[in-house]
Amino acid sequence: MKEKITPYKRIIIIISVLIMIFNAISFIRPFSDFYADNIYGVIADFLGKIMDIFPFAVGEILMYLFAFLFVLTIFLSALLLLLHRRESYKRFLKKYIKAMLLIFLSVLLIYTLNWVIPFRASILSDKRLGRNAYVRAYSIEELETLRSYIVDKLNETSEAVERDENGRLIYRDDETVRKELALSMKALGDEYPRLKGYYPDIKKAFCSSVLEWMNIGGYNYPYTMEATYNEYVTRLYFPSLYAHEISHHHGYYQENEANFLSYLGCINSDDAFIRYSGYIDAFFYVDDAYITSLIEAIGKEKALEIYKNQPMPKKQIYTDEAEASIEASSRYEENSHPMEKLKDKAEKAADKGWEMQEKMVYGNYYEDVVGLLLYYYDGKLY
Repeated sequence: MKEKITPYKRIIIIISVLIMIFNAISFIRPFSDFYADNIYGVIADFLGKIMDIFPFAVGEILMYLFAFLFVLTIFLSALLLLLHRRESYKRFLKKYIKAMLLIFLSVLLIYTLNWVIPFRASILSDKRLGRNAYVRAYSIEELETLRSYIVDKLNETSEAVERDENGRLIYRDDETVRKELALSMKALGDEYPRLKGYYPDIKKAFCSSVLEWMNIGGYNYPYTMEATYNEYVTRLYFPSLYAHEISHHHGYYQENEANFLSYLGCINSDDAFIRYSGYIDAFFYVDDAYITSLIEAIGKEKALEIYKNQPMPKKQIYTDEAEASIEASSRYEENSHPMEKLKDKAEKAADKGWEMQEKMVYGNYYEDVVGLLLYYYDGKLY
């Protein structure tokens, strides 16, 4: 007689099959593109509106809970060595493991729908092109033109921002930044449709100390569609960070895409402070790409000679950066950090993690925003 399939097994089989199917077809770009543009946003908006009810990041709480359950599962499984003769304990452990399996598979399915499929959707540049395959190879001269343009806009915006009587930058409050950026990024929705969706709050991370040690500005929880930020980032960087994380929320999960949309969202804002943040963030990526390309092409000595003759950001911009860092450090020092003894280990783990991530998403990492910027300004600047 065939063994009857219980409702539990049926659910496990259905979820497992769905995970395999969705992961397999996510490699079919037309499917991922359609899903990201037409289905993902419904999920993101629905969860975003619900999670906005809570003033804290539910996703972060769930992360700690999952970690606790993982450790508890190992402990309870090891305890079976001592209690293997007790039928009551074996029945309890069996039920517990079954519950954990169901939770794990459910989370994996949500992760697949909310991250894996949109992550594999087309790049911003052109849906007919392969990932990170732009129209053509760009020359150093074109990169130089892009850098000069951003330096000019950066210097111009540095004079438009509000300053106090001592010339110090007046920061915008977080709420103003969020509202202004929601408006400017929604305006990009005709070209990048996913940005038309709901703009949830970005929440302060409980583990901001750890994020600071690991050089992480923010994080998205695909299970709950929540964006969080490290409370110790500089006020000058916050607009770019918010725009970056909210781009992830709207389904642009490649890091270069999120940086690119962050740039567009910031520079198209009516607020000079937000534009300033966008130009500063982009400058460092483009500047590094330019000097690196020069050195690779003609050697360090000649490259530095040419670099010296290029337009440079005003001294005031570097002063603003330094003062913003001092202000952020003072906020960090004002708070206690009970886990600070783990700082060195967190930094080492972060270094390895960043290196591994860059290799895994090669061609779509943070610095690769330069390729998207070159593509975007093709026909506009050169």
